[in-house]
Amino acid sequence: MPAEDLTPTARVDDLGLHLESLTVPLPGFDFDAGKVIARAGSLFPFVTRRSFVDHAVGRSRTTRARLAWAGLEAAPEMPPIAPELVLSDASIQKIVDAAWSRRERWSAFHRIESLANRYDADAGSLPPLLRLYEVQNGLQPYADQTARDPRLWVELGLAADHADFLDFISRFSVSHPGTKARVDVLFLLDKIAQASFDALVTLLDVVPDEDLQWTRQQNAQAFDAILGIQRYYVLQLQKRDLGSRRALAAYYDDLRLRILEEIVETTPGGYRTNDARYLAGEILWKQGNTREAATAWARLAEPDARDEFAAECSELKTIVEASASRIDPLVVDRILRAERGRWLSMSATRLHQFGYHFDTY
Repeated sequence: MPAEDLTPTARVDDLGLHLESLTVPLPGFDFDAGKVIARAGSLFPFVTRRSFVDHAVGRSRTTRARLAWAGLEAAPEMPPIAPELVLSDASIQKIVDAAWSRRERWSAFHRIESLANRYDADAGSLPPLLRLYEVQNGLQPYADQTARDPRLWVELGLAADHADFLDFISRFSVSHPGTKARVDVLFLLDKIAQASFDALVTLLDVVPDEDLQWTRQQNAQAFDAILGIQRYYVLQLQKRDLGSRRALAAYYDDLRLRILEEIVETTPGGYRTNDARYLAGEILWKQGNTREAATAWARLAEPDARDEFAAECSELKTIVEASASRIDPLVVDRILRAERGRWLSMSATRLHQFGYHFDTY
């Protein structure tokens, strides 16, 4: 790191931030800021440690390109033989529920991580377990109360876990090529990328003197730490020509599209291909690239009821096939809004199940 970015005694991770008290008393709960402070320089690894992502999605593509250039076909990589995980649907749901957390995602994920490292990645119950975790636990909505403080601290706390998730996904992806479970963890990677962008936007948008009066009153050093963290990431984004919101959104969109492309290119037997193409088309559509979005959706296969976006894929497939030239943007927007509404409804039910609401943490 350039010396001017850090205080004289700083490490890259902690940025030299040290608080006498790591507790930030917030409305309804006390937040432990220890992890945020200790990992202040690595809260957004999708920006500052892009090699994590490249390692997770790049190896199989590089191998295919090298073999194609040499005129060879890829020999199947043989991971160590592992036993199949055998669980009932009720047991899978129970494990996913136990891994649900509003504030400590990585520690709650440890049991699933252990199962993923021990059992067959292509057969048995491991792929359904990872898929259900990604769908039900992968993203949660957050809303401000009267103060911005709780949402900001919680999102930064979750961001502090992203490097751990990326490390797991990177290792798992490389060691289990061509498996269903690899596809599921790549979908989880896509969800974490969305969460990372949202948290980074929250950090950039906050006006500390106006929005964080609660933090300032309760822990002045924590307030100063937020100022330092915000300045640090503004500088990092400027160095990467990502200082504008448009450039930052385009960067994360491109990253997500690469992950989804990797899924389509490497998934075994078309597993969850429709989910990847739906999401890619959604990204392109929201960018205004309607033709490219329609091209992505034109490649949708027959919907699989087990997919996350089976209903939306069915509707889009019908619309694209029926349109010889141009699909109706109002119809597409309605489908995308309905999917968003379905996710919010599921999220509200899920939050209520564990005693939370959109604005409680």
